Amino acid sequence: MNTERVWKHLKLFLWDHLWVILLFLAASVALPIFYLIVVERAVKAAWLYYSFLSLFLLLCFLLYRLYATWNLYELFCNEKAEMGDFLLCAPKSNAERSYQKLMLEFYRLCLAKLSGMEDRRKQNKLMIYRWVHQLKTPLSVIQLIAQKNRLEPDYKKVAQAATQIQYNLDQVLNMYKLDAIQNDFHTQSIPLRQIAKDSINELKSSFIERGIFPKLDVEEHLTVYSDPKWLWFVLHQLLTNALKYSDTGKTIAVRANRTESSTMLSVEDEGCGIQPEDLPRIFDLFFTGQNVRLCGESTGLGLYMVKQILEYLGHSIQVESVVEQGSKFQIRFEQRNTG
Repeated sequence: MNTERVWKHLKLFLWDHLWVILLFLAASVALPIFYLIVVERAVKAAWLYYSFLSLFLLLCFLLYRLYATWNLYELFCNEKAEMGDFLLCAPKSNAERSYQKLMLEFYRLCLAKLSGMEDRRKQNKLMIYRWVHQLKTPLSVIQLIAQKNRLEPDYKKVAQAATQIQYNLDQVLNMYKLDAIQNDFHTQSIPLRQIAKDSINELKSSFIERGIFPKLDVEEHLTVYSDPKWLWFVLHQLLTNALKYSDTGKTIAVRANRTESSTMLSVEDEGCGIQPEDLPRIFDLFFTGQNVRLCGESTGLGLYMVKQILEYLGHSIQVESVVEQGSKFQIRFEQRNTG
């Protein structure tokens, strides 16, 4: 135990027992004075004797109290200490035993409350999951009708709105899938070029419709260790995001390079860019920046999920952006020793 924490411990203890100290000091002064006034032949030695006796009794009392409540003050003074540490240690006094019983009861009440909240969360999650799936059925019918009449302007607008709704519903479902990621991932060696190519091909119709040109600059031999389905999801989100904020005739590039310690995979666009003040928050849940109102719509879920998934898989992501020039999202894969 370091000296600073002991001193903090003692200061808190003395402050809590200040009334006892003041009472003893007052008694050690007041009673001898009263004795001198009332008893004519009182001597100075009697006063000193009583004062030393009072201080000795005070010291004994404080030492006993310090010993009896040491574990409790250790809990208060040690920033790294947890309530469980106090509950597991042997009580040194009835006071500590009473505190342990009180804390244990409080701990049980908290666990019961959290358990109830978790049950309600699971029920709400199941309800939303079923609700989203029920919405997707009629939405598919609307999309089919709009697709058959896509040459008419009104139906074209309906199709675009239905596609946006479909995307938002899928985002909600993907958000809930994050809860199960710890039981639903398997890392393996993944060829970067192939998974990037698959992600681009999945969005081929969107590239053609928007008149945007994809560029793939990833060497065949580059591989990383990750989960293929979750990495595909991350790339799909980043490409979808780049498409959303890019104008016709622009280019979206997927590039990769390897250094001595890591492999870098980037998705680069020539879109409207991100405002500098928005950059620190773009991975926050439900955050939508200023350019969303100007360049497109956003739920504030996609980039949040991207960061959460990558962190869970042991990867990292950073972003560089210049307004009116574009953005670059770069994923970092640490080298893995397979030997």
